Amino acid sequence: MKMSLVTRSLSNIYLIALFLSLIPLLHIKALALDTTISSLRLSNTINVAGNETDFHALLAFKSNIFPDQQALSSWNESLHFCHWEGVHCDRRHKRVTVIDLRSEGLTGSLSPYIGNLSFLRELNLFNNTFIGEIPTELGNLFRLQKLNLSINNFEGNIPTSLSHCSNLKYLSIGKNKLVGEFPKELGYSMPRLISLILSKNNLTGGLPPSIGNLTSLVVFGATYNQLGGSIANTLGQLKILRELWLGFNQLSGTIPHSFYNLSLLVTLSLPHIQLWGSLPPSFGFMFPHLEVLQLYENQFNGPIPFSISNCSQLGKLELMQNNFSGKVRNDFGNLQNLYWISLAYNNFEAKGSDGLAFLSSLTNCSDLRVVEMENGQFGGVLPDSVGNLSVSYLSLGLNQLPNSQ
Repeated sequence: MKMSLVTRSLSNIYLIALFLSLIPLLHIKALALDTTISSLRLSNTINVAGNETDFHALLAFKSNIFPDQQALSSWNESLHFCHWEGVHCDRRHKRVTVIDLRSEGLTGSLSPYIGNLSFLRELNLFNNTFIGEIPTELGNLFRLQKLNLSINNFEGNIPTSLSHCSNLKYLSIGKNKLVGEFPKELGYSMPRLISLILSKNNLTGGLPPSIGNLTSLVVFGATYNQLGGSIANTLGQLKILRELWLGFNQLSGTIPHSFYNLSLLVTLSLPHIQLWGSLPPSFGFMFPHLEVLQLYENQFNGPIPFSISNCSQLGKLELMQNNFSGKVRNDFGNLQNLYWISLAYNNFEAKGSDGLAFLSSLTNCSDLRVVEMENGQFGGVLPDSVGNLSVSYLSLGLNQLPNSQ
């Protein structure tokens, strides 16, 4: 009887000990189950599945867009924001790195909360209808490499805060309603900038000398503004520049001598401003890669440099509406890619039987389509070879040629 009680007591003690030993295991399993449930809940909660700051910044962006925009129909909590239309994230952090909503017909203003997307590398809103000012908060995006806001209705000044975006490589804000001067601060802080497009705005003032610090620049376009003063001499420091577009402004003076250091230029477009002076005789040797030369509607004088024939890649030569004079002695036959030549409205001479001999050299330009020579004070005799020109448009009127109309 006593042994039975002892046995039972020992059995009870063993069961109690066994139960106590299982408690930690049950606690661990409960924690694991709770973690699993929490993970499931989190995976279905968009704003914390990746990064809450990015999520709210994107919602703020959407809230500034007029409703019923089809392009943003996927911007809802049924999808993780990394899968929203036009949004791209990095794989590791699930942070927004790209917003690409070009040509989506979006109308509205750009939310300042866009500046909270601290991992953003590209913002492309090209060809939409955004209004209002460009938020200064864009200056918070220190990782930004590409910013394209062209073809919208942005107003106000170019934010000086963009100078904080020192990693920018492409800045395109053309065809908006921007006013004021180009911030000189941008010239000091964007050493990696490759392309700068400011065209078709209402920018005033001059080109700040600090632009010469953008030594990585390959493309610079600022046409159709109200930029005044002389062309900054420091542009000659942009040694790898290939395209320069400054036409249709209020710039004046001569072509800076430093320009002749830009030997890699493919496009030199300076039309419809107030430039004057003559082109140096060695002009063609200074720009051996030139494909487009647009100097029309200025006040240039003197002869066409004979060395232009050295620009063997030249396709478009527009010198119309200037004060160029003298005989055209150029041999254009070396310009195998020439498709457009305009010498109209100048003060050229072409007396005697060889005065228009240069036209014969154009027969070697098999791609030639347009020849504009009207009102150029040309005289003399047309060579028979003119009939061999395979062009779509030939204008010789209002000269001193026989039967010229």
